[in-house]
Amino acid sequence: MTTLALTSRTDPVFCRETALLLYGLPLLNRPAVMTLRASSSSMAGSVKRAKPKGAAWPLFGERRISVPRAWSDLSAAQQHPFRLRLFPGSSLVLEDLRLCLADTLPRLPWEDSIVVADALLNGLRNSPDNMPAVVATPWTAQDLNSMADTSSTQKAAHRLRRIADFASPLSGSPGESWSRVVIEQLGFEPPELQHHVRTADGQLLGILDFWWKGLRLAGEFDGKRKYAGGNSYSGRDVDPVILDEKLRSERIQEEGVRFVRWMWDDLTSPRRLEAKLLRAGVPRR
Repeated sequence: MTTLALTSRTDPVFCRETALLLYGLPLLNRPAVMTLRASSSSMAGSVKRAKPKGAAWPLFGERRISVPRAWSDLSAAQQHPFRLRLFPGSSLVLEDLRLCLADTLPRLPWEDSIVVADALLNGLRNSPDNMPAVVATPWTAQDLNSMADTSSTQKAAHRLRRIADFASPLSGSPGESWSRVVIEQLGFEPPELQHHVRTADGQLLGILDFWWKGLRLAGEFDGKRKYAGGNSYSGRDVDPVILDEKLRSERIQEEGVRFVRWMWDDLTSPRRLEAKLLRAGVPRR
């Protein structure tokens, strides 16, 4: 992307999935090509890049997309108002976030759209320091619903409202967001999110990803990053994190709570998660 920005005669405007990633929003399925707005309909289409000498493959693929007709009354400043500065004299132009979301979310796989929407609501994203407040601060459900007003079709507007209805600020990671999607698609009773477990005297023992109250059952998504040393959610080394998690689980289990745990592989193969939840006694809706 930096190479493209430096070598283009005009400023390329990044849109759709590429813009979402540059805004610091997570995606489960990384895009295979960069997406940019075409300066005219005749410029729309895929662009093949030459393979650098000695490289196994080209540096990147590129797809240029026409501006939606519904945006024809918007000025260029309204469509792409933000510049992500890389270093002095170089920046990337990003499509307006609300327009980008309204155009992109309805096109994404359902699980990806919920991962993005949850990240907007909970504020857990990797936005650069110089991002505007509309990106850096958590959104509300009303903010999500308002995107339907700028969608290009009624079908897209309906999908955006469904996304807003399902999204939650209580999902603590993309894995938890994806877990909610799979649990719902498998037809299980929806769990409570981020349940606080306390002792009889009110001492907080832990916060559970998922909680089925009638079963006193805790569901935990154990992504590898949770324990991956400096890349863990806590930033701590792996051994202390694992020990703390073991002690936390033991204290919670002493309160009569059972655990069912799953990982990424159980989400990519949903029948594995289904079998785990059935063994744990989670009822269908």
